[in-house]
Amino acid sequence: MSPSKSALFAVLVAVLTVFAAGCWNPFNPDDGDPSESQYYEFCDSAYKVIANLRHAYITRDIELYSSCFRDDFEFHLLQVDWADYDGDGQEDQFWGLDLEEAFTQNVFENSENIELTFTGNTVMEWSGALPGSGYLELPRTFELNVYTDVSQIEGYHAQGMARFVCRPDSTGEYYIYRWFDESDF
Repeated sequence: MSPSKSALFAVLVAVLTVFAAGCWNPFNPDDGDPSESQYYEFCDSAYKVIANLRHAYITRDIELYSSCFRDDFEFHLLQVDWADYDGDGQEDQFWGLDLEEAFTQNVFENSENIELTFTGNTVMEWSGALPGSGYLELPRTFELNVYTDVSQIEGYHAQGMARFVCRPDSTGEYYIYRWFDESDF
């Protein structure tokens, strides 16, 4: 065989060996394991609490989820979603931590799998606070898939923009102070 034919033959043998072993299929490539979600024990930066939020969704862990917030948390709704969520007879433009935890616990308990991706890395001072106060805004494009069956066919999809306002607590750990929903369902 000529050098080019022997090199081609060697590559062909290697490809067929891998293919026969079931490690690679050129017609249905394995994308590998989904990217691992990162969990931070202590969020000394605002981006870490957003990473923890994603991790809590993917693992459907309400305790980890709740650790991303403090008692002064507010989830701000799109105007189309304003309603009386707390039963006090008044239209709510946002809800607090208690309803956020209850709604999320319900999602976690009634889903088989959750996929959540955030895109973006912008961090800026939040315009709603005094300069230098430590309040940071992190706008993120997101895509959320909540599957309610094992086959991952049935479920819910949301995408759009979320603006997270994070601030440090008295220990220096960042938490989500405000969450502004700007999603496209």
